Amino acid sequence: MLLNININYLANLRNSIGSGEPDILKFSRFCEHSGADGIVVHISDGNSVISNYDVKYIRQHTRTKFILKMPMTQEAKTLALDCKPDTVCIVPQTDEPSPSNGFNALKNQTELNDFMLPLMYEGIVSCVFINPEIDQINSAYKAGMHYVELNTLKYSEAFKYGQFEREYLALKECSVLANTLGMKVSLCKGINYQNVSQLTELHGVSEMTIGHSITTKAIYNGLDSSIKEMKELINEK
Repeated sequence: MLLNININYLANLRNSIGSGEPDILKFSRFCEHSGADGIVVHISDGNSVISNYDVKYIRQHTRTKFILKMPMTQEAKTLALDCKPDTVCIVPQTDEPSPSNGFNALKNQTELNDFMLPLMYEGIVSCVFINPEIDQINSAYKAGMHYVELNTLKYSEAFKYGQFEREYLALKECSVLANTLGMKVSLCKGINYQNVSQLTELHGVSEMTIGHSITTKAIYNGLDSSIKEMKELINEK
């Protein structure tokens, strides 16, 4: 299973005092050196911690897969066509730096397809971040998505209380359906060192995107060991 690292959380730290440190390019390169399979940056409408310059600069120097999470706006599309990430993942248009809810592919199926077509013509892999619901999976498929990234926030929250069966079943059903329809499946949101092992048992999941948990653990244990420990957890089955 592949591990993608969201570097926005380190960018938050960099921006807190505006010193340019820590260096997010150096961080992303270190992630790759420690075994990360992809680097994720997330731009949002209102208060994005990642600038267009950051996106282009990191894309230029990324040696693994570069994933751009972005809202479905013309400005974001222009940036994506300019820097050509390996994958574009559509997220809800919101002022939140990291949306808690998935994109509504059911409501915006036609618009999603129209928006992504020019990017797919450039060889960019299409993905959409959605809630684990059957209708959302079907709509993502009809919109021509290569990937779906399933929102694991409800599962992660329920895991804290040991009553996550319903949320886990929803993820299981959606990952199987997505695979059946020919789409790959990624997981993202609230995944940490405690709940990740259960998620590795889901059939058809090929990738996970994790940022906050790894960045937090790295403060105590160091980045190299934190990434390697997570890689071992997601591949232990």
